[in-house]
Amino acid sequence: MISQLLQILERGFKVMRLSSRMFLVGILVFVFPLLYIWAAQTFYSTAYDNVQTILKYEVGIVSDSLQAVLVSTNADKDVLNAAIKVIVSENVETDPVDITAIRIYTETANGMVVLAADRDEFVGEFDPSAEDLKEMGFTNTRPFHQRESVSNGDRIWSAYKRVEVDNHFYYITSEFNLAQLDKTMAFRKQQSYLGLTGIFLFLIALAYWLNRQVHWEKRYERQVELLNERDLFSNMIAHEFRSPLTAIKGYASFLEESQTLLPDERRFVGNIRQSAEHLVALVSDFLEVARLQSGKLKIERQDIDVRTVVFTVLENLRGMATEKGLKLEVDPMSDPIMFKTDPARLQQVLTNLVTNSIKYTQTGSIRLRCSVDYKAVSVRVMDTGMGISAEDQQKLFAPFTRVGGVDASSITGTGLGMYITKQLVTLLGGTIGVESIKGVGSHVVVTLSESK
Repeated sequence: MISQLLQILERGFKVMRLSSRMFLVGILVFVFPLLYIWAAQTFYSTAYDNVQTILKYEVGIVSDSLQAVLVSTNADKDVLNAAIKVIVSENVETDPVDITAIRIYTETANGMVVLAADRDEFVGEFDPSAEDLKEMGFTNTRPFHQRESVSNGDRIWSAYKRVEVDNHFYYITSEFNLAQLDKTMAFRKQQSYLGLTGIFLFLIALAYWLNRQVHWEKRYERQVELLNERDLFSNMIAHEFRSPLTAIKGYASFLEESQTLLPDERRFVGNIRQSAEHLVALVSDFLEVARLQSGKLKIERQDIDVRTVVFTVLENLRGMATEKGLKLEVDPMSDPIMFKTDPARLQQVLTNLVTNSIKYTQTGSIRLRCSVDYKAVSVRVMDTGMGISAEDQQKLFAPFTRVGGVDASSITGTGLGMYITKQLVTLLGGTIGVESIKGVGSHVVVTLSESK
């Protein structure tokens, strides 16, 4: 049992040496409570001594007050009894000590007689037990004595004082019950230790929490490391895929142009080329998402004319629109639209949006409109396509999402285009929104602001 405990302590010390945080926790859990106990005990002892001193002074005041009355009234019995009753009546329950008895004795030839007392039935009675007062060794230099005793578990202070009036001795005795004081001090001490217990439990909980934080921190670092390894592996695979897929796509295009292929063979080669194009687009989108999520995609802002980017996008995609019999137009823009942004990323955003509109529009047109509002530039891409329902608009920018019940076999895509677009717009400091009615068409609005 002892050896196991020593092993546990040894392991604990090793952990504390290896971790400065755990070393601090060890100090808080073990050293701090010991210091608290020492400080609390020192404070309690000092406070108790101070209270004792004050109570002794209070006991002395009671005896001195009665001595003054005794001397000034020449031992008037009625006045002394009245004075004792006043002293007892002023001793309320909230006082730390309880006056249980006050008596003044006069020495006679037949014994000690009660001259005045807190209870009237004792006045004028002989008290044989008071004979011991003569043996207490009172002197002119030491007229006061005090003793402590225990009765029924309560501490009792007894004060005795001899007073000489006209060559006659009187004895003032008083008893004080310290039970209330002891209970109060014990209660205060209990409260302090309860407070210490609460602090100790808090420190234990804090130590456990810190230990869990260290544990979770290590797990977090490991997870980050695994995610980085996964991203590195994914990027490597995607890059490795891109080269052979590009080669397959090129050779398939070359074979399609051959005049020696039969119609069925040409159709098969066309399917190979389309599948390769789809895989190349998928790999490219995966790489783009990886760069976005890793934060490695840099934005290089410069002052540009937004019209130049819009016209470039139109020229690049006009052939794609013409193949489907769609008009690709832009509202007139006579004045330059100067704005500071990344032209390559803005072109990528608009290309994705226009390409998406072309894919989902069967007849009609796609129109672009640019507007300037104070320090913000908005580009609106409007189509006459199938439109997007209110429910689908909520998930339009989620990855791998096809909205509106689109047949994946009829429209090519990875489902990442709109997700990438939204991430790029956010990096550019802008917002993107959609306005659409199912079966009527869609308006996608990109707003870029210089203040962001």
